[in-house]
Parts: sequence; structure tokens; C-alpha cells
Amino acid sequence: MSAAYGNVVSGKLKLKGRPLDVKLNGVYGGGMTSKRAKNKKKKYRGRLLQQLCESAIGGNTLLSSDNAERINTKGQDDGRRLASAYYNRLTPAERRFLQQTEKIELERLAKMASKSHRDRVQEFNQYLANPSERYDIPKVGPG
Repeated sequence: MSAAYGNVVSGKLKLKGRPLDVKLNGVYGGGMTSKRAKNKKKKYRGRLLQQLCESAIGGNTLLSSDNAERINTKGQDDGRRLASAYYNRLTPAERRFLQQTEKIELERLAKMASKSHRDRVQEFNQYLANPSERYDIPKVGPG
């Protein structure tokens, strides 16, 4: 009879915090990850995403030809390898999302670059010249 109760975990029920000592996939403690590990993963993804975007856009175009020749090709290969490793782990939906966001960003930048500062100021002044009635000061009281 005691063999039937050997699997029971005694004590109060904990919904948060350290997981129970239950063996899951050969490891005690289950699949809970620490906050530090999650942050590390986010930073890693962010760096890889940034490198991927830079390589897709063309990198830093402000480099002169002299400086471009001095760049270490090993560093470029490492960056490409990291970006391709990240890209290979993405699902097809994530890849399409990244492509779409990159496309939208490029369109937005092209639209901003097409207008001069003077045009933008003129457009803004025209917008301010035609206010809606919503912003009018209401008359309160007699007079």
C-alpha cells in the first residue's frame, strides 16, 4: 500500500516560484527558465536581428573605400554565419514577418527622404491652418 503513495508530493501547492521536484525529460525541476536566461536570449536575438537587418540593407554605407578594405573579413564571415544561423532557426511565418517589416521600413525611409524639410514644415503649417471644430474653445456663460 505504501508503494501507491510513493509518488505523492506533500506540502502546500506552489503555483509560482521553483518547480516541484518532478522528473521531466530526465531533469528534475522541469522547463522553467530563469529571468537572466530569458534576458540573455532576448539580447542575443536582438543582436542577431540587428546584424541581419544591417546585412540586408547593405551595412554601413558611410565607410570610405580605404576603410572598407581594412575591415577584417573574418569578422564579416562570423557576422554572416551568426545571421544565417539565426535565419535558419526562424519559422516561415517569422521570415515573412521580418521581410515585410524590412520592406515597410525601407518604404518609410524612402518616403521621408523624398520630402525636404521645407516641404514638411509647409505641410504641417497647412494642417494647423485647418483645425477641426473639436479644438475650438467653447463659449461658457453669458456674453
